[in-house]
Amino acid sequence: MKKLLILTLAVILTVGIASYALAAGAGAGITDSPHDFSATIPTLGGEICRICHSPHDHHIAAQNYLNGLLWNHAVTAATFTMYNNAWSTTINGAVAAQPTGNSKLCLSCHDGTVAVDNFENHAGGVFALPVYAEIPGFAAGATRDLRGTHPISIEYNPDSLAGGDGWLKPVTAPMGGSGTIADVLEGDIMQCSSCHDVHDAPIEAVGGTPLLRVDLAGSQICLACHVK
Repeated sequence: MKKLLILTLAVILTVGIASYALAAGAGAGITDSPHDFSATIPTLGGEICRICHSPHDHHIAAQNYLNGLLWNHAVTAATFTMYNNAWSTTINGAVAAQPTGNSKLCLSCHDGTVAVDNFENHAGGVFALPVYAEIPGFAAGATRDLRGTHPISIEYNPDSLAGGDGWLKPVTAPMGGSGTIADVLEGDIMQCSSCHDVHDAPIEAVGGTPLLRVDLAGSQICLACHVK
């Protein structure tokens, strides 16, 4: 019994360490990145991209592809409390009433209400996202509180003369290996993908970080956009 307990604890510790390591990207591409579930979720059949994207809709009743990007994963139906100027008067940019665009797609796993293996016609529920990967991890229930995170689905407007935030850098400022700030916006909207390269691309993502486009050292990721 004692040997079984020790073996069980060893397995749990190993899985825990592996899961923790998976939180950071190598900046080497989608293969073996935190978003590569090909060896974890059997219903993927060894594929990597299929959990999020598909070149065909596979006749899914929910028509997830209508969310863009050839989307193949279930989409969150949760209601979110947004971090906006009602919470902080220093926010100048307009904030959407609910997450939009790429951010809503990210939250389809990271809000903790949709199973990671819920894609195509697979209901999922077997593979759970680690708690530390939920955004926000502290929220519970039907309404997810995003006020403890960086604002998303928010207008990026550095033009103070046009009601914007003069403490934001111009959209022509560099954004790591991803080009300029303009290149990582969705139109003029800041989304999760503005800071995170979800595909862990070798040129764009910084290795050893949570898929960030700019390094955390010296708060470079913050200073890429903010004049401080």
